[in-house]
Amino acid sequence: MTTPQDVNDRLNNAMYGTPQTLPDQRRQYLGSLRERVLLAIRVKDLDNPRTFDLFKKHLVDFPDRSALVNGKIDHQKMGPYLKLLAQEDFPFTLVNKPETPSEDDSFALLIIAQQAVDQKVVDLLDLYPLTSPSKPVTTDKAPAKKGWFSKLFH
Repeated sequence: MTTPQDVNDRLNNAMYGTPQTLPDQRRQYLGSLRERVLLAIRVKDLDNPRTFDLFKKHLVDFPDRSALVNGKIDHQKMGPYLKLLAQEDFPFTLVNKPETPSEDDSFALLIIAQQAVDQKVVDLLDLYPLTSPSKPVTTDKAPAKKGWFSKLFH
């Protein structure tokens, strides 16, 4: 015998679908969870030429993974990334749900794992920071030469 609660749960599931865990996080991470994200590119970083170069260089670092691409982002910006994913036979899914965010701070592209990896840093520009060659710091300055006149008075 079913209880009224079971009947209500079945009706709600039929009308609204099966409830998902962490729905806000799934909206933010293009249908995935934060714990599965290995690499993330934000919309605001697409205009940075360094972003595509880093993505192209490090895409091979993620074998047997897949990508989630925000379908609400301008195709002019996402075109090179989609082309590269296709050339490299990297599996990707275009996410174009009504609740998918498209603001500057939202995600444009994610590389995800099937299981939880809990990687702390996932932002592409933070994972591969710009390193500049360090200039040697000279702290050993030669003592200033004193003329013969200063020797007379000291």
